[in-house]
Amino acid sequence: MDFSSLLPETISIYAAVFLIILNLICSFISTALSLGGGILMLVGLSFVVPPLALIPVHGIVQLGSNFARIFVSVKDLDKSVILPFIIGSLIGSYLGVNIYEVLDPSIGQVGVGLFILYSIFGKFPKLGKKYIFFGGAVSSTLSMLFGASGPLISALIKNFNFNPVKHVVTHGSLMTFQHLFKSLAFFFIGFAFEEYIFLVGLMILVGFDGTFIGKLVLVSKGEKYFKKVLTIILLFGALRLIYVGLEPYL
Repeated sequence: MDFSSLLPETISIYAAVFLIILNLICSFISTALSLGGGILMLVGLSFVVPPLALIPVHGIVQLGSNFARIFVSVKDLDKSVILPFIIGSLIGSYLGVNIYEVLDPSIGQVGVGLFILYSIFGKFPKLGKKYIFFGGAVSSTLSMLFGASGPLISALIKNFNFNPVKHVVTHGSLMTFQHLFKSLAFFFIGFAFEEYIFLVGLMILVGFDGTFIGKLVLVSKGEKYFKKVLTIILLFGALRLIYVGLEPYL
């Protein structure tokens, strides 16, 4: 069977294998360390998919990856934050998709790069549970435009002082709803998800394995070293996105 016929014309078999393996790694990272996998996946996709497809494809992949985090730890989920976050996310997704439709792809790439740099070096504000609605609205708007809002939501949940497992599954549940609304918004404005459905399906299935492995593995002694390597990868990925976005204007 010719699997290349099931892939988008712009993606080779080798690029597809790269993305599938990358999502396995990203799912493990997101579960073991709570965040980082979504941004790393965004960087990896930027090397393979066209600029206009970057945010929609990233959203549907992350929908599957974050759902897996709920699946493996649902008993530890804090359900009290979900409803206000959902309402905020619906509003943010509506605002974000209307801006996205008129946003130049190059500006979007630069925006993604700057957002990643801020997630590495910046400091997100400390907010409590009463701000979860506004956190959903703001993070969903940013997610529609720049892709990965995981660090912002993780910073918000960090202030709730959950234990590690509860933090990871609650973070994953909020990200699941956010990516669901984002994917639906792109579907309604006409993005052709069917072109990517085979590849994304394989990525999500493999991502479940990464999630289970991440749940079983405790990152302890190697955590500081691992985070430093991840930071370097994200830094170069962000700089590449900014360069590619600015290249037409240089």
